[in-house]
Amino acid sequence: MTNFPISSPTPVTRETLYSYLARLASNWQTDAVELVYDMGASFKRLLDQDGEAHELFARWAKLSPEVMAEMLSWTGVRAGNVRMEFRGELYVSRALRNPVMRGCPMCLREDAAETDRPAHEVMAMRGDWQFREVILCVRHGHPIVPLWRVTALRDRFSIGARLQEIAPDVLSGAFDQPMRTPSAYDLWLDRRLEDGSDPTWLADHPVFVVTTLCRLLGQDLLNEDSIEDEHISDRVHLAGFNIMRAGEGAIRDALDHVASLAMDAQDEPSKTFGPLYTQLNRAYLKEPNFDPFRNILREVILDHWPFADGDVILGQTLPQRRLHSLRTAALEIGVGTTLLEHFLIEAGAIYKNDPRPESRRLFDAQDNAELLAEIPTLVGPIAMRTAMGATQMELIALAEADVLRPRTRAKKVKKPWRVSDGVALVSELSDGAIAVDDDDTHWETLLRACRRRKIGLSDLIERVRDKCMTVGQRNGEVGFHGIVVPKSEVEAITPKPGTIHGTDSEELRGMAAAAFGRSVGLRDGGVFQALIEAGHVSARRIINPRTKRKQYWMEPEDMASFHLHFVTLTTLSAEKGLHRNTLKGLLASGRVSPFSPDGQDFGAVYLRDDVIKVAGLE
Repeated sequence: MTNFPISSPTPVTRETLYSYLARLASNWQTDAVELVYDMGASFKRLLDQDGEAHELFARWAKLSPEVMAEMLSWTGVRAGNVRMEFRGELYVSRALRNPVMRGCPMCLREDAAETDRPAHEVMAMRGDWQFREVILCVRHGHPIVPLWRVTALRDRFSIGARLQEIAPDVLSGAFDQPMRTPSAYDLWLDRRLEDGSDPTWLADHPVFVVTTLCRLLGQDLLNEDSIEDEHISDRVHLAGFNIMRAGEGAIRDALDHVASLAMDAQDEPSKTFGPLYTQLNRAYLKEPNFDPFRNILREVILDHWPFADGDVILGQTLPQRRLHSLRTAALEIGVGTTLLEHFLIEAGAIYKNDPRPESRRLFDAQDNAELLAEIPTLVGPIAMRTAMGATQMELIALAEADVLRPRTRAKKVKKPWRVSDGVALVSELSDGAIAVDDDDTHWETLLRACRRRKIGLSDLIERVRDKCMTVGQRNGEVGFHGIVVPKSEVEAITPKPGTIHGTDSEELRGMAAAAFGRSVGLRDGGVFQALIEAGHVSARRIINPRTKRKQYWMEPEDMASFHLHFVTLTTLSAEKGLHRNTLKGLLASGRVSPFSPDGQDFGAVYLRDDVIKVAGLE
């Protein structure tokens, strides 16, 4: 045991207790283990941060309570099994305790330059070097580099012995790396650790949380795996910090951007957000200080992926589904994705020609819940006719007159009808009907009346609805086909062909756009209306003076303009006297495609200029 009356060295700024112990031991010409034993404790008790051992150390080294507290704050004090208090805040232990001990070689070399004593006896290990998110010495602009790697705590924190081993390399510059200007992240972190000051939005959040998220978010933003750069860690932390310090809105926008790039079917949140998702979902799931940022990521995920009610996302159970994908919705209601796609496109929930896979074509689940519930209940034309007691031609006529609308007009959908619509229409029209003998020739069905006198079916039905016409129900005939009207009353309402007279005596020349569309073979009223609304076909919007409904109306000039610019198989067949199948073959061989600007589907309508280039159709 040594008893030399040697004074204790002055602690270096930010020095750790174990570093100071090594320098103190060298002053007394012994090692740390022997010196602690002389103090009346043991090196193990000091490593275990025994409170009594700390008191003995401070008293023996003549350190004031303030100096000792400062040194311990840079060393890190155990605060539970996996927590340490460091600079007044709680950290996960592994963020400060690592087999790899790091430091700034320039700081160590500067320590040795101030004395003629052996370098390892005066070099001091700073506490901020322990923190894994510290990547640069702000004072020298030198990266914090690995100095030694030792697993056993006793050997790892025998600072004097380890420094003696590496001192020659430190002095020769073997640890030196290219210096750089401290970034905003480096300066912010150095100041937070020094005195806790922080002018940014991050001031209310712990250093450990912020720095961890700077790294994880930066990895997402820079796609770290694809970058080969010795300064990647610098770039990662800075990229994340620049977003983090701007606040919640900026963080949300950055994560939204990352999510928007997830285009493949396999791009689930865990893959898209990588370590950020994994760490918030596992390692830090029980850490409440991460909750504000976990909540932001959860909201982004729920805005970009179709999770179902009951699914657990980042530790919380989703009470109600927000989004469906084409695939999840099809599975839920038990239909094919191709069938469902027609309905969703028509409803405006998804877009046609979307290149994304079915699992990434998303739509609002609540806004479209009624549609999804209804699709499995729809029926085909045979079931619809049976339910409403109508013939095939009557159902077709009702649809063409827009009196009875299918849930979708997509031609590939084989079951577009709502039984409730047909039953309700029959019930409405037959309300108050009088009984008519089945052989009474003074009455006729609605469709026969329209065809005989060239009356619009919708017009006739409007009169029935308005109670302007007597309605009968043939005995023994249930449903729409049994509804009849008096021939005498039909004769009285026959309009003049080709015109509609308004209440202001204005005469409208021409015909309804829907009727014109049907006349040229475009029976899907929605498609022809789309041509008008896109500005490709001229028509004007009117209120039909008889039905009081808004509709597009085409005057002779509008119809002539259509024929000047466009053709259909119907009009082309009439012009050339060729069968439709023949025309289809000619158009296909001439590679003439339907009119489809910007990929919009307007059905089988062609530009006349394209068609006349085909041989035989000049």
